[in-house]
Amino acid sequence: MRTPVEVKICGLTRRCDVELAAELGAGYVGFVLVPASPRCVPVERLRELTGGLPAGVKRVGVFADADRETILRAAEGNFDIIQLHGEESPEFAASLPYPVWKAVRAVAGTELEPLAEWKVERFLFDAASGGSGRRCDWSLAAQAARRWRIMLAGGLSPENIREAIQTVHPVGVDLSSSLETAPGIKSEEKMKTLFKEIVQ
Repeated sequence: MRTPVEVKICGLTRRCDVELAAELGAGYVGFVLVPASPRCVPVERLRELTGGLPAGVKRVGVFADADRETILRAAEGNFDIIQLHGEESPEFAASLPYPVWKAVRAVAGTELEPLAEWKVERFLFDAASGGSGRRCDWSLAAQAARRWRIMLAGGLSPENIREAIQTVHPVGVDLSSSLETAPGIKSEEKMKTLFKEIVQ
């Protein structure tokens, strides 16, 4: 199914949810490797979760302040894109041999100009903490979307997804907690509702 914006389903921990996301039309599937997260996936399970996906579905590894060696070890054969959610530097991002997405905490008072220092594929505009279900500053994200390729995250749900897309005009959207019955456990019904809303 083709969607008018790119869709990433993040915080995946079950193969059945990964396959459903791909089947419904997600262009990206995200796996969290942040130890403090309730959605953290052990490295030894990555091959099971990320292997054999349809062509065109990209696998995104989410890290926060991990060292380069840890990222590269986890990414090999498992990820197509690295998403950085910590206090990493532009230089650190540039050192990774993968396309990089950099998360931005889009809250009132966030300055956009420092983003010009980053040479990344896109920015991911999120709330103060990823996976919290809190909404980011859409007006700030809309400003950024006029200058850079951005993914919109933070507090998105099937109920507000169309409004978010029309307000911000992002390249794509990223959802996690609003599609869950428990951390890392996606609801088939909620995922199907999301894609129906996006393609209408």
